[in-house]
Amino acid sequence: MELRIRTLLASPRSVVGAFGLAAGDRVLEIGPGTGYYSVEAARRVGQAGRLICLEIQREMVLAVRQRLTAAGHSSGCVLQGDARVIPVRNGSMDHVFLVAVLGEIPNRREALAEIHRVLRPGGRLSVSEQLPDPDFVTPRALRRELRAAGFVEQITRGRFWYTSTWMADGRR
Repeated sequence: MELRIRTLLASPRSVVGAFGLAAGDRVLEIGPGTGYYSVEAARRVGQAGRLICLEIQREMVLAVRQRLTAAGHSSGCVLQGDARVIPVRNGSMDHVFLVAVLGEIPNRREALAEIHRVLRPGGRLSVSEQLPDPDFVTPRALRRELRAAGFVEQITRGRFWYTSTWMADGRR
């Protein structure tokens, strides 16, 4: 069961809304867990868009599929895999997002390089982090790592419950 505080401070509507997803976007969600934010992302990209969810745990893959289907978004694609080896084509995504997941990735440098690879030039990466997550990535650490990976900061809102959106700079 989702925490009430999460619903109040980081609801799918507010968090996914801050990402700026639009109808027709090709979107990759990394680490969707049970799909708490996936349904809202699928709603925003609509039938003209495409949502791919990449989850490392088999049980969560099944949970996301079930949640998307129950909400009427059966066209969402859920893949089992690792963020360090993303099974999509170079430059094929408009937007990639992670919610309270980045700190759990063992080699973030590899994962960020993969995210950069799958984003089209000018594509966006959104990261949302939420305390008291034990793997919380501070805004300062996020800025350092994303800049080193070739991303340019667009906007960051918040500090302990924050959302930050970055643009792929086009260099590979």
